[in-house]
Amino acid sequence: MGFISLAIFLASLSLFVGGYFLSSAFYYKRHDVKYSFKRMFPYEFNYPNSFKRNIYGNIAIVLSMVGIIVFYIYKMSNTNSQSITIYVLVALSIITAAFIGCLLFMPLQFLRTHMIVSTLCMTCAFALPALNALVGYETFKMAEVDSSKVLSIIAIVIGIILALTMVILLLNPRATYKIYLDKSVDENGNEVMARPKFIPIAFNEWWAIFTFILSPLPLIFIH
Repeated sequence: MGFISLAIFLASLSLFVGGYFLSSAFYYKRHDVKYSFKRMFPYEFNYPNSFKRNIYGNIAIVLSMVGIIVFYIYKMSNTNSQSITIYVLVALSIITAAFIGCLLFMPLQFLRTHMIVSTLCMTCAFALPALNALVGYETFKMAEVDSSKVLSIIAIVIGIILALTMVILLLNPRATYKIYLDKSVDENGNEVMARPKFIPIAFNEWWAIFTFILSPLPLIFIH
């Protein structure tokens, strides 16, 4: 287990968690509503305000994504493997980070573009851990000692779990941009419309982001 790669991953994870909670706090301050990734889209951290209104949260999240890219670049430059997979992972991490950036700052008024970016982001978020599982399998085949084989198996399992979770969410028929408001009756007997407590597509977008941040986990156990 490489301590430098572990440090990069933990720093990126810490920045993301800090950025998420900072952004949630700023959201509550602006709207007096508690933010929930189960029913709110990533772009809502910034909409309708500019980047500056959530500058600390945005900077932390952006730095966390840069950290994940640095992780993959570090792995690429310090691996003895001749497999092209690790090079594909670097390119894919950069592309996924770009898609996530779009999700964070592109409101639903650009619905068609948002849908395309969202789908591509979730597909890339599936591909990253899937490829990491493949790297784990390649390492397992080359391993000559039992401890290396065990670590490779752990890497494969983590990669498969992350990839399968993402693909299951991708195939969820309820994950569409047709969002229906919930009906309720207020204390005066009037019918009111409210945001659903769970919006599958919003949750999927956040899960793609979570998967991207967690995607390096399998590689921490190998090389």
